[in-house]
Parts: sequence; structure tokens; C-alpha cells
Amino acid sequence: MLTKRVVLLSVIVLAAVLVTTVLHAGGQWNILQQRDVEDVRNYNGIAFVSPKEGWVAGVSELDMENPGYIGHTMDGGKTWEKQEAGDPINQMLTDIYFFDKKHGWAVGEAGLIVGTANAGKRWDIQTSKVGNALKGVHFVSPKIGYAVGMNETIIQTSNGGKHWNLLSGGEVAAAVGDEETIVFNAVQFIDESTGWVTGVRISPETGGQDGLVQQTTDGGQTWMDQPTNISDILEDIFFIDAHNGWAVGENGVVLHTTNGGNTWDIQTSGTEEKLLSVSFADTAVGWATGGDLGVNVIIHTTDGGTTWVTQTIEDPIISKMPAYGVFALDAKNVWATGRDGFVLSSSK
Repeated sequence: MLTKRVVLLSVIVLAAVLVTTVLHAGGQWNILQQRDVEDVRNYNGIAFVSPKEGWVAGVSELDMENPGYIGHTMDGGKTWEKQEAGDPINQMLTDIYFFDKKHGWAVGEAGLIVGTANAGKRWDIQTSKVGNALKGVHFVSPKIGYAVGMNETIIQTSNGGKHWNLLSGGEVAAAVGDEETIVFNAVQFIDESTGWVTGVRISPETGGQDGLVQQTTDGGQTWMDQPTNISDILEDIFFIDAHNGWAVGENGVVLHTTNGGNTWDIQTSGTEEKLLSVSFADTAVGWATGGDLGVNVIIHTTDGGTTWVTQTIEDPIISKMPAYGVFALDAKNVWATGRDGFVLSSSK
């Protein structure tokens, strides 16, 4: 017979589980961090190299002098420790990418790039040679990488970031109404030759804009438009291989290609909220996240995006916080993060 003490202990344990676990279709989201309790922080990007070790990048809003923030976890996202750079990170960070456990980079406002070659034990400021905001970063090896951003900016390095070369843009943007403006929000390469950038082309002359995807097959020396046939701003892009890719953006738009981007088809996402990040574990299983002030959006697919299911977070705080980043290490290890430093993990 169970004693009253055992029964009471069981009730307490069950209550604790209910507080930190939110059920959703096809699995559950575990609330690892409801908000950053040490500071007011927004996590804009997230990357993991194993089920236990990962990083977030973003902004510490109360630190006016050095707002850039990089956090590191060794327990799957339950606890985070701030990582320091050799020089103060004096701008907000917008994206982070790790090629392997040792080599990682983060980019941000005013052309800021920081890199590590020793698993985050030390981060060094790298000279980007541009002064405009960088919004996406991706490496295909510990040496070769790309970063993109405002005003058609594409920069490339072949030595891990010791030197960055300007491939496109990088000048001060023209005044509104003067010239065509291109903003790149994300970049991904699948090898040293082939990659994609995504964003928006704004044409003041016509008063319109186009969701933009461009591809290179020569390591970024030349770029060709791929037809999207939409006006929505595209915020992120993800290719699982040379053929299958997805791009997401405002108004809940999801584009999908099965031929490397020669053609893009619109998928029904089930939301009209802005989607900011997308990540796939394989050609079938993927997630996209986003939202805006007062709204959290997570959508999930198990059939390559033929159908997307909205996953509602019932937590009263997180349900009102946009999810800026999602990262799928594999189908069983997925994390989402966003405003106020919340962190979720997905399990089945």
C-alpha cells in the first residue's frame, strides 16, 4: 500500500512534469527555459553539434555598451552560460552557425562577425570589411564560409574568417525611393560551389517587391535569380540535399523545390504569421517557426511539407513570444528559441 508521503511525492513530481512539458501533435515540446531569468535577452539564432552541446546568439537588451550575446549549453539546453570574446561584442548578433564542435561563427549588426576555432573557449572579432547589418552565415568547411545581409551584401572567406572578401553589395544603402534595394536574410551552401541566398528585392520605381532566391554554382562569383512568383519577404532557406529545399517568410509563405530551385512551389502552411526560420531533419520531417509581437508560431511536417500542422504552445508566456530560430540535429533532437530567451526542445 502506498503511504501518504509517497502519494504526495508522486503528485509533486507529476506537477513538475506538467509545468515543463507541452503536448503537441506528433510529440511534445519540453520547456527548457521559459525566459532568461538573469537578463532581458532575445535569442535570434541557435545551433547544436550534439544532443547535449549547443549555442545561442542574440542580444542582451539591458547591456547598452556590449549587447551582443553568445550562450553555450552542455546539457541539451537546460542551462546556458555566457561566452566572452577577446573584444567586447558591441552589436546585436543575428545568426550563428557551427560547422563542427570546434569551429563556429556568429554575425550581427554593423558588419560584426565573431568566430571560434576552439569550441567557444575564445571568440575573436573578425573584420568583415562592411558596415551594414549581416543577417545570415554558413560554412561548408572550417575554412570556407559566407555571410549575407543588407544592401545585397555577400561576403566570403577561404581561411576561416581571418580575411573576408566582398562578393556583392556592402555599400551604404540608397535612400528610400531612389534605387532598387536587395536584402539577403539567409544563406546556405551544400558544397564549395553550390549555394543559395534568400531575401527580398524592393523596386521603388514600380512600388513593388519580390521574394528573392538566388543560386550560385561557382562558389559565389555569380548568382542567378530563381523564380519564386511571390511578393513576400523570404526570411530563411534550408536545403537537405542538392535537390530538396524550403524557403519561408512573411504571411506564412512556404516555398518548396525538388530540383535545386529551378522551380519553387507554394505549400499550404496553415498560418498567415511571419515565418522566420526553417530546419529539416530529412526530406520528410521539418519545422518552421516565427510569429510577431504577442504571437508564437511553430509548424511541423512529416511529409516534406505536403501538409503542415500548427503546434500550439499553451504556456501563457511563450505562446506570446515569437520564435526566431529552430534547429533540427535529427528527427528526435530539435530546439526552438526566441524572444526573452525562451528555449524549447522537441521529442517524440
